[in-house]
Amino acid sequence: MKLFSFKGKIKKAVLCVPLLVMSAFPGITGAEGITDAELAKESVSNFIEAAQSGNISDAVKWVVDTRFESTEEQVEQYKDSISSNPFSNASIKSIVPASENSFTASVDLTRKDTGEINNVLYPVIKQGDTWKVLINGQETMNNRVKKFIQLQEDKSAALPLASTHLGSYGDSLVKAGKSEYSNQFNMTEDRIGITGWQQIPGSLTKVDVRYSVVKKGIFSDDVYGQSFHNGMNYWDGEAFYTTVYTAGQTYSNVYLKVTNEDLGNTVRVKGHIYGN
Repeated sequence: MKLFSFKGKIKKAVLCVPLLVMSAFPGITGAEGITDAELAKESVSNFIEAAQSGNISDAVKWVVDTRFESTEEQVEQYKDSISSNPFSNASIKSIVPASENSFTASVDLTRKDTGEINNVLYPVIKQGDTWKVLINGQETMNNRVKKFIQLQEDKSAALPLASTHLGSYGDSLVKAGKSEYSNQFNMTEDRIGITGWQQIPGSLTKVDVRYSVVKKGIFSDDVYGQSFHNGMNYWDGEAFYTTVYTAGQTYSNVYLKVTNEDLGNTVRVKGHIYGN
């Protein structure tokens, strides 16, 4: 009987070990039950929290941002965008499966000045063992700029070629729906002039390309003005000229974003940016 009692005590002690471990480390309990959707949502939440608190080093850990060629460039641009961030709040509206290995997060961004909400969609992808937010040029725009652009769309006004060279973009091949960025520049007036060339390689077909002045913010490319050009300009021929107006405002540390609006063709682009 004593031996049996001793064995019983051993069994009880062994059973107590996992209970003690789970008590000491409660986070382990149910860890295997966390779904990919929950992990993906947590990554989006971590990114938003870091971005809103100005913790750039932490924000970078939770994103894959294709707009930048290096992490150093990404960090510097994020730091610059914190002081000019147009949004007072960001909140997750929903997160749904997009494929077997990705999700789409819908995030509402509330503007500081007007309270209006801009909605952006972020792919959430798995990189190694971590789910990350994919930022690849999502755009936002306030209503004032939208109305100004609508008024400008019916005008064919073009300024004489301005004298101050602000930057360049290309020579690049831009796939359908994708974008190319110029160097960063500061505006000298509430408009820029663009001379450029755009052509579908090996074709004489005209193509639609959108030229936008944007700020590469931590949440999106915030659009300050844009102009569409439909044309085919020989690579060694005469350049087109167009103007992008920015609703009476000038901006610093912005980019010209060149977007191929053609759904089926790659377009070759290059050009220069001027200010008065």
